[in-house]
Amino acid sequence: MLEVDNQAAGLAGLAVESSPRIVALAGHEDARSELPLLMQLCAAWTNLDYPLVVLDAHVRETDEVPGLTQLLRGDEDFSAAVLSNSATTWPIVPAALGFEQMLDASAAASKKTGKTAAKTTDAGQDRARQLAALFPGYELILVYAPAAVLAQVWQGSGLSPLLPVSVQESALLSAYQALKQMLSLGKLRPTIVTVMQDAALTTRMSGHNISRNLQECARDFLACETPALTVCPDRPEEMQRLALRSLESGLQPQGWDLSSVLAPAYASTSGARTGASAAAGQGR
Repeated sequence: MLEVDNQAAGLAGLAVESSPRIVALAGHEDARSELPLLMQLCAAWTNLDYPLVVLDAHVRETDEVPGLTQLLRGDEDFSAAVLSNSATTWPIVPAALGFEQMLDASAAASKKTGKTAAKTTDAGQDRARQLAALFPGYELILVYAPAAVLAQVWQGSGLSPLLPVSVQESALLSAYQALKQMLSLGKLRPTIVTVMQDAALTTRMSGHNISRNLQECARDFLACETPALTVCPDRPEEMQRLALRSLESGLQPQGWDLSSVLAPAYASTSGARTGASAAAGQGR
């Protein structure tokens, strides 16, 4: 009996360890901050030996360029193509229609059961488990989506998106609108990440001012204290710290199915997971 209990405990621990983390990057049409941050974060995670996949909700799926919609339909050919990618690179999967499909499915289920609305936390966890099941060979799922989409899909889930903003005045307004959408509509508290083009002192001071202005707006008008930091994508040590911090605060699916732990697709990445865990421990 003791041996069986130990096996059960070991499998339960393995399930927690292996469940992929979901990290979100909120878009608000600020290409000077969003794309550099996305690419350098993915590079940092890859250097830490984390297999990752990017779901891009800015791009709509088509028959010629399939994505999340095809995965939700169970397109095995496309699934095999995604999972066969090397762990040293990251596949970018179009996902705009797929997230719309997830929201429509939740609305239809609520209508069928006669409930006015499902619990938002449960809905967010359901979607987290659904995405995790679609990508069993990956330890990190990065959702890159407009702030409004994140607010709908992950409403009340506890996800803490990264909100990038560049060091220019025009980005401040769009970042505040994104902040408002996530806080007011999604009940999500993002982390403001001011992205600098260089590490010069004057640029860094401008970045701190941008972060402080957004924090003050969130506190004064939205009654929320919002964490903020400033990074330079050209500084690998800064990106690694942000990558590890994002992993620690990433959303993990609850009630993870043990069968996914034992799936052959996941077994192929077990060696990478060991190295990543050690690196994460050093970063902490």
